[in-house]
Amino acid sequence: MIRAGRGMIATMALTLALGALGLAGPARADFNDKKAISYSVDGGTATGYMKVVTESINGIVREAYPGTDATYKPGSPAGGILNMGTGKSDFAFNGAPAEIVYANEGKAPFTSSLKGKFLFVMMLHNGLVVHNMMTKEWAEKNGIKSFEDIAAKKPYMRLAVNQPANLQSTVNMYQNLFEEFGIDEKQVTNNGTGTIRANTATGLDALRDGKIDVFINGGFVPTAEITDVARGRDLVWISGAKDKMESAAKRWGISALKVPKGAYPFVTQDEYTNTIWNCVMVGAHVSDETVYKFTKALF
Repeated sequence: MIRAGRGMIATMALTLALGALGLAGPARADFNDKKAISYSVDGGTATGYMKVVTESINGIVREAYPGTDATYKPGSPAGGILNMGTGKSDFAFNGAPAEIVYANEGKAPFTSSLKGKFLFVMMLHNGLVVHNMMTKEWAEKNGIKSFEDIAAKKPYMRLAVNQPANLQSTVNMYQNLFEEFGIDEKQVTNNGTGTIRANTATGLDALRDGKIDVFINGGFVPTAEITDVARGRDLVWISGAKDKMESAAKRWGISALKVPKGAYPFVTQDEYTNTIWNCVMVGAHVSDETVYKFTKALF
């Protein structure tokens, strides 16, 4: 997947990285060697898809520049930007709208603006799909088929969402959708009673064990773990009007997405949701050579 998209896309990514560094054509010749580089990657969890993505990218860079020391430092997306901005880490591979906006503005969990202390390198993907699911038992008990129904009926739910420091999976996902559809989180969760704030894997375990009613988090489509949960527990996709999903997406510069019928066994019709992009970012303290070689290795 990483090696795909040669030609124009590859050229654009490399040009953007070089432009951010202010490198002109002649300067690049200084870096056309096979000397190893050293860098750290921050912002992902200790397990899960981001670790796999990070180690895959690091492997490509090591292949291109033998002896490269690429270290993975588990953390959170917001924590990764903070560490980049303060020179404690070099790269993050999961930059997303909320983290970038909040970091530039100095909005909590950031205590001051980090504007200019981290830079865009390249877009990684636009496939972190917001999964909006509920148990069939809860849906039938409360007569819920859609976000519109939740807004109108306001049923109590045991909700599973990501950790507060993971802004892209909270602010850009369930909070954005609740705002769009007019759902009061405190009201429907009884001020958080029964709410689980943890990584995707923990939320799916809770869904499997019947400890939650509603799950809103990110993943690729299809995700094997969700298909596995559906084998043992009846699930329903929470519907949402296409225009509402498009409006929610526009607010954060992300995309509305159609999840086709059959994507999961419980998706019995085409559904709409949002999908989040992730980009590679680098601390402003990182050397031009490191950023150039890192980007060139991937293309």
